[in-house]
Amino acid sequence: MLEAISDGLVSVLTFQSLLFMTIGTLYGLLIGFLPGLGGIVAMALLLPFAFGYEPAAILSLLLGAHIGTIWGGTVTAILFKVPGSGKNLASVFDGYPMAQKGEATRALSASAVASLMGGIIGAIFLAISIPFVRPIIFALGPSEYLMMALWGLTIIASFSDGSVVKGLIAACFGILFAFVGMDPVTATPRYTFGLDALLDGFHFPVAMIGMFAIPEMLKLFVQQTPISSSGAVEKRGMVWQGVKDVFIHWGLLIRASALGVWIGVLPGIGANVGGIAAYAQAVQTSKHPEEFGKGSIEGVIAPDATLGANEGGGLLPTLAFGIPGGEAMAILLVAFVSIGIVPGPQMLTTQLDLVFSLVWIIILANVIVTIFGLLVAPYLSKLTKLDPNLVIPSVLIICFVAAYATDSRMDDVAIAGFFGILGYFMEKYKYSRATFVIGMVLATMIERNLHLSLTLYGEWFLFTRPITTIMFILIVATTAWPFYKKWRNGRTAATPATR
Repeated sequence: MLEAISDGLVSVLTFQSLLFMTIGTLYGLLIGFLPGLGGIVAMALLLPFAFGYEPAAILSLLLGAHIGTIWGGTVTAILFKVPGSGKNLASVFDGYPMAQKGEATRALSASAVASLMGGIIGAIFLAISIPFVRPIIFALGPSEYLMMALWGLTIIASFSDGSVVKGLIAACFGILFAFVGMDPVTATPRYTFGLDALLDGFHFPVAMIGMFAIPEMLKLFVQQTPISSSGAVEKRGMVWQGVKDVFIHWGLLIRASALGVWIGVLPGIGANVGGIAAYAQAVQTSKHPEEFGKGSIEGVIAPDATLGANEGGGLLPTLAFGIPGGEAMAILLVAFVSIGIVPGPQMLTTQLDLVFSLVWIIILANVIVTIFGLLVAPYLSKLTKLDPNLVIPSVLIICFVAAYATDSRMDDVAIAGFFGILGYFMEKYKYSRATFVIGMVLATMIERNLHLSLTLYGEWFLFTRPITTIMFILIVATTAWPFYKKWRNGRTAATPATR
């Protein structure tokens, strides 16, 4: 084992591997800044060039690019409320309010360090847990994945901003919008109104760009003030304050990283769900849940730690079983096959040094991203003080180009505009855009696994699958807990008044 660890490190510390890793991470950061693209596009564009070199160098290039997009997408989420990709969505909820208060540097620094620590925890997990997690992965079926998706809907109360009813309404509309297009089982068009442009449904990156970026630019146009209010003054030492924040909240860091690893291990869930779930977990376990959504540093740390750890978790099923842990891991799987690496149990014996090469790549790429992030955070934060007449056209052009680039269709530009108008009015009348997007994210997962569960296990699968039954009971408990807590607090507050 120790020999494999050292061999893996030696293969990564070559000049070629370090050069490719640096190029990949900087390229990934650039792609991450562009809304709607993300790690999948970054790796796919590099794939044709990833041949003719040492395996460690190729993997350094691809994984470095993917890891770079994580923090790159968070930057635009914090500064402009424009997530670089779906997995950066949760960074919007508290990162952008911090930018409005003049704490963008602190938020960016905390995000970079949280991602680094999450990545290290995920890499360590990958190194030690492959032999132990295999039985767990194969014990879970579609019904258990269905329960996980349903659990995701229970976090709506965390995002509802005082009105659970409005949160539920927004989530239901998100689910309905996700059902537009072809039925995955019967191939029947649904809610397309005869429009060919809707046969493929609404692409999530396009909907996300419209729902968050465009309404925010409309608000800036109406207010004619910079993102960071004129009274907000950036304090000195905010970089190190952001670093310290991560270690002050070490318990949250560990919980969020563990969640990221777990979601990465389970094939087909993806980092989109991970970031949202981490944010909800942070709200539920915080001593000050009322501060979330208003610029809480915990709301920045949790999703980024989860995203960093998700990479190590996602590599586990990819390496050990040849099952991609997510879409980006599917691209990496193609690279494995192209350079003659066959994922499977043999990687734990004959190719263990390669496994540890990947572990070291994750750690070192995260270190590069974090160093870069801490260096440039004070300069990036100045973008929040730019004249809105310069920010608005620049961001809108980037957003509409990104919407077109997702599938090279002008229809997507119009769809982004539609979601932008919808998002503006949802914000105006206090309907949570976050719960709308959560509904869209989880709808496909719920529908697919519900069909599979009914087909494989019958209509009583909820009671015939023990793990499913236990998960269902936990869902009911976690759903009821916020309401019980609110009732108990109200009763406690009312008791002194009656005396």
